[in-house]
Amino acid sequence: MEKHFSSRLSELIYFQTGKGIYETGEDLWFKAYQLDAQTFGLSDKSKTLYLQMVNPEDSVVWQEKYPVENSIVAGHIYIDEKLSEGDYFLEGYTKYSFYKNDTIGITPRRKIKIVKNISRSRVTELPKDSTFRFELFPEGGNLVSGLSSQLAFKATDGRGNPVFVEGTIYQDNKPLCTIKSVHDGMGVVSFTPFKDKTYRIELNNGKSYPLPDIHPQGMVLRLSGRDNKQLDFVVSQSESLPSGPIYLMGQMRGMICCVAKGVLRDSLRISIPLDNFLYQGISEFTLFDSSMRPVAERLVYVRPEKKLYITAEPDKKSYFTREKGTIKIKVTDEEGKPVRANLGLSVFDRAYDNPADPVNILSYCYLSSQIRGKIYNPTYYFDERNNGRTEGLDLLLLTQGWRRYVWDTEDPHYENLPFLTDEINGLQTLKTKSKKKDGQNQGIEQLIQISGANGNSQFIWTDSTGHFVVDTEMMKALRGGYVYLKPMLSKEFKPALELTDYFPQIDSLKRHRPDYYPVADLSQYNKQEVLDLPVVSGDSTILLSEVTVTAKGHKPFRDKMMGRLDSLAQMNLNNIWVCGSCGLLLNYKPGYDGHHSVNNCPAKSMSRPIDGHTYKIAKYEHFEPTSYGVPFRVIDIQEVVYHAPQYSEDELLKMNNLWRTKGYYASREFYQPDEIDIQSSIPDARNTLLWSPSIITDEKGEASVSFYCSDINTGFIGVVEGIDGTGLLGNAKCEFRVMRK
Repeated sequence: MEKHFSSRLSELIYFQTGKGIYETGEDLWFKAYQLDAQTFGLSDKSKTLYLQMVNPEDSVVWQEKYPVENSIVAGHIYIDEKLSEGDYFLEGYTKYSFYKNDTIGITPRRKIKIVKNISRSRVTELPKDSTFRFELFPEGGNLVSGLSSQLAFKATDGRGNPVFVEGTIYQDNKPLCTIKSVHDGMGVVSFTPFKDKTYRIELNNGKSYPLPDIHPQGMVLRLSGRDNKQLDFVVSQSESLPSGPIYLMGQMRGMICCVAKGVLRDSLRISIPLDNFLYQGISEFTLFDSSMRPVAERLVYVRPEKKLYITAEPDKKSYFTREKGTIKIKVTDEEGKPVRANLGLSVFDRAYDNPADPVNILSYCYLSSQIRGKIYNPTYYFDERNNGRTEGLDLLLLTQGWRRYVWDTEDPHYENLPFLTDEINGLQTLKTKSKKKDGQNQGIEQLIQISGANGNSQFIWTDSTGHFVVDTEMMKALRGGYVYLKPMLSKEFKPALELTDYFPQIDSLKRHRPDYYPVADLSQYNKQEVLDLPVVSGDSTILLSEVTVTAKGHKPFRDKMMGRLDSLAQMNLNNIWVCGSCGLLLNYKPGYDGHHSVNNCPAKSMSRPIDGHTYKIAKYEHFEPTSYGVPFRVIDIQEVVYHAPQYSEDELLKMNNLWRTKGYYASREFYQPDEIDIQSSIPDARNTLLWSPSIITDEKGEASVSFYCSDINTGFIGVVEGIDGTGLLGNAKCEFRVMRK
């Protein structure tokens, strides 16, 4: 068992974002929780997050690395103004959450919607799909002749939306019993099948389906009852099978929680105390026969009360524009005891809420990340206002999830190991005039200069084979984007660096992993919804949703390091000058490259030309000197606009014998106005009033966070999510309005 579970991923990443919908040109603020994949406590194993944002065509539009500090990543992404509208996904990978050979793991993703301008009149249409899917799932795995069984079913369209169904089970062409969906296209029926009978299901829509194969003999595992203290199972076997010992193992996320043993003759009742399970989540019960071969399985959701109970209360139900507000937070456990928790809080205009993203920290960690397939509206099962959520969740686990493990066919040599690294790894090679040891480091440790995007530098040594590592502490010290590396050996050795970029490997491997992002319930939004009145400032000025300033030209953005290299290239490799006396531009155009004391110009000083400025250039010819002694004369003068030579970044790096690779992306702070800023006469169009990713509650489980309202008079939503660090998760929402004075 330990060997089987040891190949699973040991970390789980969950993304909390500042809001669900973003306009181009905005900053996207996020918090990534790095959790132990078994306990959901904080994990400090990985130190670097590889983050990508992909567009609807699954092309990468953003990728950067971020430091994991105290198991948390708090960062931001710039939403480029050129991005097209649509649904995008944040995807995160760490050393212990993404393995090279793992093709069944579920990629940590979070959907966001990008628009050019937010619309306060939202029209949402339910996707229409004519495809119909109807699937059958025997409880425990198989139908066995002569043994009472439960048969679950599920009906969906091609997009994963539920379809209500009714129908009849026929035995030898005679009606046996009826079936009917009871929750999201799912239902269950009890009956006893027989091998010598024929069965089919006829639905009221006219479609007919055969039942799964009926085994002539075997065992059946059924969950017969449950309460707050225990689970009751019934194990039955065919009369033809001999009596003998059986084992029922319960495990959760790879943690073996209990094993029950009993002697099975024809039927056996097994009760499992829920105290065996320390955490909330899906428990997997596997039935083994006397030879320890798995014969049946059942998924059961247990301990839903084991979570953080979070309340978030604004001090008012409504505020005036630019008024100061406070949200008071309190966190307890299931017994009402205060909990010290690590929380993230966002307060934003409700127009930026995305109903097409049915994900929160509870539904993702406890459900979506644990079972395969697209789950319809997973947040339903974690909303205590839904009375049928327990029964609905049991139907979901009967019809979706890990149906069978193929224990006896696993490759004994299979290894599922990390391949990402937290550090920057590289190799320095040399190429000398000597043919011996060409391309090796010749057994000598060599010095390499490491610089950040802002020009700050440190030094590291290679080992005797040329390998080197830039550790995470140095990456933090140089944080700002790219890291630049320069071998300190002289050019005669022709040193070269080989750096490993893991992003292409991530792109290649993730294509083989399934996409199981949940399906949203948009039925309540299937109409035009006017969210609020027009947005105006306090002086009745209409706040523009977008102001676009277009420049006449475009020059690629470069960090300080590349800008410095560009400046050096212009100075060192460019022999173009402007005479400080006569103003002639020298050496810019072939044939116009001289300066021969035009009109007795003293040419006492020279300066660099300015890009885009207009200068004069002169052409000369040689002739016999006169009494003045000047052997040149001007034959042509022109006016030209000077354009500095443009070097690509690769050219600049090569000129300076530099290599670069991704370091940690630069950090930024979320802007919050203070009591002075908020008095400004400039219209305040902030749609996100607060982003606070690092709220720590005190010993009473309490915290208070303040903010200033903007000039947007509308409804706002506050979203709180967080963890206690030991395995408890929780979330909460609050709402308030902002009104004009």
